[in-house]
Amino acid sequence: MLKKKMKKFFAFAMALVMTMSVMLSCMSVSAFAVSQSEIDALKSQKSQLSSQKSSLQSTINSLQSQQSDQIALKNALDEKNAITVKQILNLNEQIDLHTELIEQKTAEVEEAQKVADAQLEKYKVRVRAMEESGRYNYFEVLFGASSIGEFLSLIDDIGDIMRSDKELEDAYRQSVDDLKAVKAEYEQAKAEMEDSKAELETLKAQQEKDIAQANAVIASLQGDISSNSSLLSELSAQEKALNADIQAKISELNKQQQQQQGGGSSGGGSTVGTGNLVWPSYCTYITSRQGPRTHPITGEYKNHGGTDIGASYGSAIYAADSGTVVRSSDGWNGGWGNYVMIDHGNGMQTLYAHMSSRAVSVGQTVSRGQTIGYVGSTGMSTGPHLHFEMYISGSRIDPQTRYPGVSFTYSANA
Repeated sequence: MLKKKMKKFFAFAMALVMTMSVMLSCMSVSAFAVSQSEIDALKSQKSQLSSQKSSLQSTINSLQSQQSDQIALKNALDEKNAITVKQILNLNEQIDLHTELIEQKTAEVEEAQKVADAQLEKYKVRVRAMEESGRYNYFEVLFGASSIGEFLSLIDDIGDIMRSDKELEDAYRQSVDDLKAVKAEYEQAKAEMEDSKAELETLKAQQEKDIAQANAVIASLQGDISSNSSLLSELSAQEKALNADIQAKISELNKQQQQQQGGGSSGGGSTVGTGNLVWPSYCTYITSRQGPRTHPITGEYKNHGGTDIGASYGSAIYAADSGTVVRSSDGWNGGWGNYVMIDHGNGMQTLYAHMSSRAVSVGQTVSRGQTIGYVGSTGMSTGPHLHFEMYISGSRIDPQTRYPGVSFTYSANA
C-alpha cells in the first residue's frame, strides 16, 4: 500500500517537474523572443538619433563659423589697437621732445632778453650822458679840433657810435622776438599733438571695449560649442549602443527563425536566407526606381538595374537576408564603385553599390540585418546614396516588390 502511494507520489512529482520544465521553457522563449517590429522600432530610434546628431552637428558648425568670424574680428581689432598704441607712444615722444625744445627756447629767450636789456641800458646811459653834457662836449670837440674838417669828422664819429648802439639794441630785440616766435611754434605744435593724443586715447578706449566684447562673445560661443559637442558625444555613444543592440537582436531573430525552420544550416555550403527580408537602410526615400530612365550623368535613356535609396553619407547598409558574400570589391567596378553581393540561396542574390567602405569580405557568412558596409558615392554617382539590386535565378527584379510592408517616399524624378 505504501509502495503504491510512493509510486503515485513519485509519478505526480515527475509530472510536476516535467510540467514546470515545459512552463519554464516556454517562459524562457517568450521572455527572450525578438520580433522584427522590435528591431524596426530600434532602427527608428537610431534614425531619430542620426537626425538629432545631424542637427546638432549643423548647430556646432554654425557656432564654429560664428566663432571664427568673431576671432577674425578680434584679431583685426587687436591690430588696429596695436597701431593706435604705437601712434600714442610716438606722440608721447614728440610731445616730450617739444617740451624740451620749448624749455630750451624759453632759456634762450630769457638770455637774449637779458642781453637786449643790457644793451638798451648802455644805450640809454650813453644818450643820457650825452644829453646832460653834450653841450660842453661839442665845445670841447669844437675848440679841440685843429680844423673845421676835423670838427665835422668828430661829429660824424659821435653820430656813428649812437647809430651803432641803436642798431645793436634793435638786433638784440629782433633776436628775442625771433626766439619767442619759434617757442610759440613749438607750443602750438605741442598743443596740436596733445589734442591728437587725446583723440587717440579715446579711440584706444573704444577699441579695448570692442576687444573685450569680442572676447566675451568668443567665450560664450565656445561654451555653446562645448556643451553641444558633449551632447553630440552622448548621442554618438547612445547610437553605438543602439547599433550593438540592433545587431544582437537581429542575430537572435535569425536564430529564432532557424529554430522555427528546424535547426537552421546543417554546416557546410552556402548559408540559406530566412526568406523574411529586411530593408537594407534606415532610409525609405527613393531617388530613382528600377526601370527605364535618362541617366543623370551620361544623359542616355536606358534601363536602371536597381533602386536608388537616398540615405545619408556614412549610414549603415544592412544585409537584406542571411547569406554568403560572393563579391566584395573596391574600385570603379563598371560604375558600381565599392560594392558587395550576397547569395541568399534558393536562387536569390542582392547587390549593394556606391559604398564609401565595405564591412564584409568574399566567403563571409552574414546574418539578416547585419551591417555590410556604409553609404557613399563611389563609382558613377552624383551624390551619396545606396544602389540596391535583387536577382532571382540570375534575373533582375524590382526590389521594392519584395517589401509590401514598407512605406516608401519618392523624389520628383524617381
